[in-house]
Amino acid sequence: MILNKPASIALTVDVEGEWFELPGEQGSFDVGSVVEAVRNLEGLLNRIESRFETRVPVTWFIRCDDSVALSTGKESGLLYALDKFISSRVAKGDEFGLHPHLYCFNKTGWGPETDPCRQKEQIERAVVAWESYFGSMPRLSRIGEAVMNNTIASALDELGIEIDSSALESRRRFDSGFQFDWTGTPSSPYFPSVKDYRRPAEAGEISYRFVEIPFTMLPIMGHLDNAPVKRYCNLAFKPELIQDAILRVNQTKAILAVVHPHELLSKDYKHHLIAHDSCSLEENIQNLKNIFTHLDFILLSNLAHDVNKHY
Repeated sequence: MILNKPASIALTVDVEGEWFELPGEQGSFDVGSVVEAVRNLEGLLNRIESRFETRVPVTWFIRCDDSVALSTGKESGLLYALDKFISSRVAKGDEFGLHPHLYCFNKTGWGPETDPCRQKEQIERAVVAWESYFGSMPRLSRIGEAVMNNTIASALDELGIEIDSSALESRRRFDSGFQFDWTGTPSSPYFPSVKDYRRPAEAGEISYRFVEIPFTMLPIMGHLDNAPVKRYCNLAFKPELIQDAILRVNQTKAILAVVHPHELLSKDYKHHLIAHDSCSLEENIQNLKNIFTHLDFILLSNLAHDVNKHY
């Protein structure tokens, strides 16, 4: 089936450790494995660009936080481990954003940091480390595991973030290491209300200065689901799942997709959503090109244009 319309896609990559054991991910965080997975992904992107004869710009969100510091000696340790890679991708026109995971170590081991004041302090340290590496403040951010609250939103605003992309339209979850609430959040980019980060500022309300760009959410039905569940558009998902879901959401004009480098490596165990196949990214892009009359590849920041702002 072909949808008689063009579409744009912004491919984002969250560079982090394996998330399959949240919140235990931090306990097994290994910089060498992350770097290896990123190099594998870069090879896949080169192959995709050659096959489709088009440039695929990428927005990379890289871990930079307290827990990385415990593994590497400094919050920016992963940035320095990827130094040559970052330089080469900047030269190609890619963009980079801050991606802190807000963890803490308590009596039972690693878990999510839930205190807003300590969350803010972690983000502030991450920004300082980011600036020490890049020589400039981050413009883009994505908080790990979609965590957000008014304290974090205020901190992002104060720190000069221009674009955040943590939102999961209308999703709320407090289990398995996840701690987020995006109830009532729209699907399109918006300037968040200072009263409630989850919704756009209304006429007469004050808004934060940054644009919130939600993930594209798709009705994905894995073999363990009794009914479709709205999940973010992850191009490491099994291609048939993405294809079926896109066809159900035929009003899509712009797609904000994500992939995690480790998801594109083969694993001994099976996942009901993740393909764990290096070809899944390429197949998903091919399917999208088959579905839409034309598919433009853009940066995440391009989706922030023409967003209405209220004061």
